Amino acid sequence: MAIKTERKPSEALWKLLRDDAFASLRDDFTARVAECSLSLSQGKLVRELAQPQSQRELARRLHYDPSNITALADSLESRGLIERRADASDRRFRLLALTPDGERLRVSLEERLAQPPNFLDRLTPTEQKQLLQLLAKIFDTERRRPR
Repeated sequence: MAIKTERKPSEALWKLLRDDAFASLRDDFTARVAECSLSLSQGKLVRELAQPQSQRELARRLHYDPSNITALADSLESRGLIERRADASDRRFRLLALTPDGERLRVSLEERLAQPPNFLDRLTPTEQKQLLQLLAKIFDTERRRPR
């Protein structure tokens, strides 16, 4: 891939991250989710349900309209992957929770997502380490880690 150098390096880097890297990561994520017979939105929802949550909280976390969460929940519930439960702290509210089948699917999805995408093999192990150090610096991962 040729990088246009007539612009500032920061602009070229941002375009590469924003357009190419994001698209590659999204495509890889979508393919791995599809291997679990889930849509992209369903995969995101299943990942968020490691702990039972309200539909309102899920909508906030995923930046979805609450009606989208309802439709996603309905489709996953019909497949026996999630269930609606009364909230123990306020029985007027319902929580979405994974069923045992849903939890097995979530674990399988997480295992698939943990595998690095093949495009990283274009870099040598030394280059991968350098990129990791640079990205850690950009995203300041040391300061964001919980202590």
